[in-house]
Amino acid sequence: MITNKNDCWSSKSHSQILEQTNKHLWRFIQNNSAIVSAEDVFLSLTNVSKSNLQKLSNIYFILDEEVEEFVDITAPSILKRLSKTSQTEHKVLRGNVKGKINWSKTISERNASGGDPSIFVCSQRSSVFDLPENRLLLYLLRKIMYICNSLTNTDFEKDETNLEELENKEKWINSVLRIGHKTKKLLKNPFIRKIGDMHDINQKTIIQAEKARGQMYSHLAKVAKVFYFMNNSPVRYLDTVLEGKTLEPLNKDTLYEIAVLFKLFEVIRDNGGVEKRIGLIGGGSSLVSRFTIGHKEMNIYFQGVPKEFALNSKYGPLMNLYGLSDKLRRPDLILEVLEGNKKIFYIIEVKRSDKRNYLVDGAYKLFGYLKDFEKIKNSNVNLFGILVGWSNIKKLGTVTESEIYLSSWGNLENIFDFIIKKEFE
Repeated sequence: MITNKNDCWSSKSHSQILEQTNKHLWRFIQNNSAIVSAEDVFLSLTNVSKSNLQKLSNIYFILDEEVEEFVDITAPSILKRLSKTSQTEHKVLRGNVKGKINWSKTISERNASGGDPSIFVCSQRSSVFDLPENRLLLYLLRKIMYICNSLTNTDFEKDETNLEELENKEKWINSVLRIGHKTKKLLKNPFIRKIGDMHDINQKTIIQAEKARGQMYSHLAKVAKVFYFMNNSPVRYLDTVLEGKTLEPLNKDTLYEIAVLFKLFEVIRDNGGVEKRIGLIGGGSSLVSRFTIGHKEMNIYFQGVPKEFALNSKYGPLMNLYGLSDKLRRPDLILEVLEGNKKIFYIIEVKRSDKRNYLVDGAYKLFGYLKDFEKIKNSNVNLFGILVGWSNIKKLGTVTESEIYLSSWGNLENIFDFIIKKEFE
């Protein structure tokens, strides 16, 4: 691994952060990420919402090497030599004879038509492609297209992205786009129109495909089994697939923000917190976790703000008035502590740096957030700030309560532990 000499992370530091975060990275699905292997994956999936569970399982299904091979090799090969059966049809023709004449039916048809000698009944053989294994092929292609559409929010029928532009790009979202475009092309094959619809699959359907002639149909059945497993048992499917791979942030700054987030999770758990809600990072909500300890609750936001912040920003309306921005600046993390009608917020700003000037900039940015959202403070609501750098922040002998906490990575666990213990006394 090549490391920029001005980067505060050495290759060893980068690897250590990855090693510490790997067991939680299954939660990370932001578009700016790539597939990597993981030795230790956290599999506590029972508190993930149904929609997030479906999205997570869909991502890993589409990124499965078997699915890629199915779209690239198996499906095109099957469509070139589509399984078929023959059937004999009897057609009534006048004058022009096509096929073998069936004289007994011809005589019967002539007698019924008043003895017309120009009538012939001919036997003609035709190929039928509407077989169970081909219906399964069409079903899978349509399901893959649907999943790609939902994950990328792309209408592939209208999208004109050049496939060459998506090749050799690490982001998982580009892999999904590639598969979606290739599937769209396969569904335009003229033989597709000769295959009937299948509305659902079961084990019997898959077995029929396994018995069909040809190795490609065996692979079709294999991919169908994976889809059936994923669709019907998403938790068990993820238990299996996440042992081998996960998504890793391509951006080191994002990785460090994730590492700080996961460190906060671990400290809360070590203090007896129970995670009641598990959200995906990069999913539909900035609320990525909800913990409870006794009568208190902790909500954690990643790159988003609670409603109170959006409604009480001091500078947001001013920026909008002058046409500079209609969006609020978002802190990296926010920890919200609730008990009854009382709330305490911790704004957490993360700077992956050991440079004094960058850390000072981070501190002033944090001061800006505290000033921007100070209107939320009252007798029941309080606001604090935490700046997390990589290193070069002085470690104090003892941690005491303060409006602002500053910490390097090496001392972060102590800072979080002090805060969590203070809040849950």
